[in-house]
Amino acid sequence: MSLACQIHEQVGQGALFLDRQVDFRWHPGIAFDSSELQVSHFKDLVTLVNPRSAYTFVNFLHENGRLYHFLNAQFEAVFRAEFQQYLNWAFHRNPLVHGGETVHEIRFDGEFRVRTDKAVLGARDVVVSIGKQARIPPQFQGWTGRNLFHSSVLLHIHPEVRRKHVCVVGGGQSGAEVMLHLVGLPKERRPASITWVSQRENYLPLDDSPFTNELFMPCFSDRFAAMSESQRKLILRRFVLASDGISESTLRAIYQALYRHAFFEPNRCDITLRPGCTVSHCINAGPGHRLALQHGMDEVEVTADVVILATGYENAVPSLLEPIMDRLEQIDNELAIREDFSVSWDGPCDRRVFVQNASLGQRGLADPNLSLLAWRARRILDSLLGRAPCANLEHPGFVTHTSIESWPDPAAEEMGSGI
Repeated sequence: MSLACQIHEQVGQGALFLDRQVDFRWHPGIAFDSSELQVSHFKDLVTLVNPRSAYTFVNFLHENGRLYHFLNAQFEAVFRAEFQQYLNWAFHRNPLVHGGETVHEIRFDGEFRVRTDKAVLGARDVVVSIGKQARIPPQFQGWTGRNLFHSSVLLHIHPEVRRKHVCVVGGGQSGAEVMLHLVGLPKERRPASITWVSQRENYLPLDDSPFTNELFMPCFSDRFAAMSESQRKLILRRFVLASDGISESTLRAIYQALYRHAFFEPNRCDITLRPGCTVSHCINAGPGHRLALQHGMDEVEVTADVVILATGYENAVPSLLEPIMDRLEQIDNELAIREDFSVSWDGPCDRRVFVQNASLGQRGLADPNLSLLAWRARRILDSLLGRAPCANLEHPGFVTHTSIESWPDPAAEEMGSGI
């Protein structure tokens, strides 16, 4: 969508963007009414590369007669429901975007052949941006169904949880939002019990502090790409909470809901929080499932009628690329990308496959985040048009980075100095 908006405004033609959705829906299976963005609304489709664009979130508010109301409401964060309205607005106003058309495969015979359910289209270059797939940990594979499923389909399944035992697995933002949804259900729909399991030692907040947010600047993305594989992996581990923590407003809302539930509710359900636990195995137990939770040397067993896996997302080879997959280079579970986000392959250098939101290990924590969405699309557009990347007028950042090799040993650092 970001690339489509930028091409429409800068070039106007020569490109086509296909999506199987008729209307743009953004994580519809977990789009709770209370869900909020974890980033600034300036990190929309275009603002950070062209704040004058007609496709900005602010212009969406203006054109829909709500800009003053938005300002007066003084929201701490934008609701995801409103951001989805913005994305759908951009989706439908862009003539280069065609909804309701599914791409089945991409072949190459000197040019790319894109087969959809309506036609076979020729293209000089292709850009693949279909996101990630739900991650189902191995111990749960084979058990998924209406009573055990990934959080991304929760609102599609609408499980009956009234007077049932529910277990939520995953201590990130998705797990927190599922937990908030469950504890906020009215009495007549409330579960008998809720257990929230997290591998982390506590339910930890998103690191949204100013200096950490320099990780989400274009200059750091390029610096990250130039690091060795071991250095990149260390950065991803050290700063995981910069992208995978829980918004403080969500943590506060959950804690307040638990407070009300514990002290005001006469018929409260049994709520158990189990941080620091891993699920060692899961087996079927009648209509539900039995989970073994490992906490250090101790093991606890939980039986649940409904298990909701808020276990994140992972890269998967898109089936539409299978006809050319043997020609595309891979690194670990990612397609190997160049500086312009094109995939390294054995085809002609003037025929390229670009990928978006598929390079966390090569481009850092910002890759699946909205922060560099517009910048990444701009870099792809620069490459498509054969021009040098647009100069970035931003100051390079305030933090002077030291060599990663000079960092203290992680194990020793965790022990602390005792002071």
